[in-house]
Amino acid sequence: DLRYINFKYAIMKNANLAGANLSFCNFERADLRRATIDSANLLGVKMLCANLEGTSLRGCYFEDPAGSRANMEGALMKNVDLGGSHMAGVNLRVATLKNANLQNCDLRGAVLAGADLENCDLTGCDLQEANLRGANLKGATFELMLHPLHMAQTV
Repeated sequence: DLRYINFKYAIMKNANLAGANLSFCNFERADLRRATIDSANLLGVKMLCANLEGTSLRGCYFEDPAGSRANMEGALMKNVDLGGSHMAGVNLRVATLKNANLQNCDLRGAVLAGADLENCDLTGCDLQEANLRGANLKGATFELMLHPLHMAQTV
């Protein structure tokens, strides 16, 4: 049980935190590159400017996470529930988010270029200024978007 721990600036490359209860932890500016955090409880976790490049977060339980400007390039996030999260400016380039719930997420200015968003639920998302170039959007749901997508975002 690692709830409420302050990991700010921690170097945790390749760490195995699979199944851990990380509720309300602070990972601000932490280095979690290539870590395994599968099936972890990430309720209220703070990831401002954290580096999660290549991290595996499959099946994680997120509720009210804050990950503005986090680097999650190439992260494996199949079947995650990020509903309602604040992820403005996050880098999810070439990340795998198949079957993810991204309902009502703040993804303003996010980089989703080349990301696999197959069957994602993006209902109510704010994708203003987001980069979706080359993203796989097969089967994705875009109902009730706060800002309509422009062709320049998806070409």
